[in-house]
Amino acid sequence: MMRLWVLCPKKMRISRWYSSKAFITGQFVGNLFMSQAGHAVKIALLRKERDQQGPKVDSADSTAIILADKIVDVGNLFLLTLLSALQVSVALPQVNWLEKGGIVLIGIPLLLLGSWASLRLLRRRSPRLRRWINHLQLSLRNISNPRQIRNGVAMDLGDWFTECLVLQILCMAQGYPLSLPQLIISLFVLNIGISAPISIANLGTFEASLALALKTMGIPFPQGIVIATVFHLLQIAGISVWMLVNSLNFWPDLPLAPVKSVTLDPLQNNCAIDKVASK
Repeated sequence: MMRLWVLCPKKMRISRWYSSKAFITGQFVGNLFMSQAGHAVKIALLRKERDQQGPKVDSADSTAIILADKIVDVGNLFLLTLLSALQVSVALPQVNWLEKGGIVLIGIPLLLLGSWASLRLLRRRSPRLRRWINHLQLSLRNISNPRQIRNGVAMDLGDWFTECLVLQILCMAQGYPLSLPQLIISLFVLNIGISAPISIANLGTFEASLALALKTMGIPFPQGIVIATVFHLLQIAGISVWMLVNSLNFWPDLPLAPVKSVTLDPLQNNCAIDKVASK
């Protein structure tokens, strides 16, 4: 919850309670329905009109915050997985790596080129979309404070290590303790498996992905299914409790520090966006 607030630019004056509400509701929708829908809910709830505490936060600003949060989250997981892969020997499937590697080397550049060409065409055809993208780029530049990024990365690492601790407790309950690199790789495989929205609340795909990952770590498949099922239930139960607390407004919102002067000049904002567009 706090990671999202830490990544919000200070000049937007988004409170802890406001960002926590958006995060909890988005996670609840993402866990019980589709992860993509959860991101959309976070973007929608982070938007706000101009008030006494700060300026207006539109869809481009909230999208930039969620995008930065996702980059930090996925980047940390990839880094942890890379470091873990250097310490754990995993039996890879027997495939023709030369053929598969050629497909990847050709497919990824073509995909990037196609995405870039489509985006460029849309920007030329739609002035409104071009202004929105320019505003998004400007908002992303505002999330560049080293201390802000450092705190976001540290909180995200805490989230991943907490998931490893919970998974380790479940594995030990079945009599199969794992090392930290094995736990991280299992979580990586799990997140790859549930990245495609196949079922509601990732039912089935969550359990199958984690059980297969645990099987490569030496845990039998039946015990892996049990561990994955309980792990999934704990995630759903945890976010449901937070959603209940959030709906009851259990904690009061902390006041923001006073600002000496908050001036919003439309001409200055337009000039900033025009600078981004000219680049």
